[in-house]
Amino acid sequence: MTALAVSLHAVPLPVALVNVISPHAATIRQQLELLPSRATWTPLSIEEASTLWAGVVVVGTLALFFAARAIVSRGGLRQTVRGISALGFVFSALALAQAATAGRMIYWRFPTEYEGPLPFGPFVNRNHFATWVIMAAPVCFGYFIARSSGPDESNDHVSRRTRLARMADGRTAWLAAAGAMMVAALLASMSRSGILALAGAVGWFAVAQRRRSTVRRVVGIVAMVVLVAGFALARVDIPALGERFSQSATGVRDRVKIWKDTVPIVRDFWLTGTGAGTYRAAMLVYQRTDRNVQFNQAHNHYLQAAAEGGIVLVSLLVAMLVALVRGTSTHLAADTSGAYWIRTGAACGLLAVALQSLWETGLVMPANAALAAVLAAMASSER
Repeated sequence: MTALAVSLHAVPLPVALVNVISPHAATIRQQLELLPSRATWTPLSIEEASTLWAGVVVVGTLALFFAARAIVSRGGLRQTVRGISALGFVFSALALAQAATAGRMIYWRFPTEYEGPLPFGPFVNRNHFATWVIMAAPVCFGYFIARSSGPDESNDHVSRRTRLARMADGRTAWLAAAGAMMVAALLASMSRSGILALAGAVGWFAVAQRRRSTVRRVVGIVAMVVLVAGFALARVDIPALGERFSQSATGVRDRVKIWKDTVPIVRDFWLTGTGAGTYRAAMLVYQRTDRNVQFNQAHNHYLQAAAEGGIVLVSLLVAMLVALVRGTSTHLAADTSGAYWIRTGAACGLLAVALQSLWETGLVMPANAALAAVLAAMASSER
């Protein structure tokens, strides 16, 4: 239904019907095109091409969710996590090297025209890179916990040497290294929203899952966190990171400006929105507070969804999120296997991106939407 709702924005309808459903659409479209339209059929979207592309991304994301769910249900959960961890390790290492030497070139080859912070990894926006990492890292650490714990964790007759050997296993060490590399890249990106969102999500899940944690597991997790944090902080410019957080008040003021200019869009297009993917085009008309820069994103994904999709799309998204939360909670409560911690990591990653979405719109990037779909499949699958 969500994909259908997004796609319908680009379907031509009689002008009279569009004027009833979305009275301001014709005026905004005319201001963008600078010429009066004589067409008798027109889409609800104020920019058809952007909405069509958004529809392709939504359909692809939903298809990937169902494909990933089928793979996970057939026993491909751990292989999927290993693939995510490998990608995270490689791209985080490249991102760190790129940040140190490449300037505005992505992977030393592709120039960017974006004015502002330097690109980070394959993303022009460092906050979008952070979106990917805060979803991938918790899954990686969840697999680490699952492997280091083992089915006989509560057995007091298992020797300490056996437990240490399990934790020193090659794959377990690889997972720790991949997670540490991703955390180091996240800190180096200076993304405040990503760092705070991941910290908040991990903290919430640590409290929520305390009943499933034994003393040995808690000690192991704390030791892992200390090692990972030490590795990450050793590769980060701490004074620069501190200065970045000290400028948070300026960031809040800038966001408030954007949100104030977005509210009129939500009010004028309350029913169907301006069309998925059209926020930047709408701001060409609605932006008022600061004309020195163009607002190409709302810096709040919930507000941007309301502006682009109206109450119709928001209602469908809320229904999907409620179904996902219920399904995930039910399956986690019934899961007594080692995969429980992997699924918990996936849920933690989704919570982290939900928190970051209060401040950013990282899920508009196809790569981030794809990873979110895979994590949703992991967290909500029955097996």
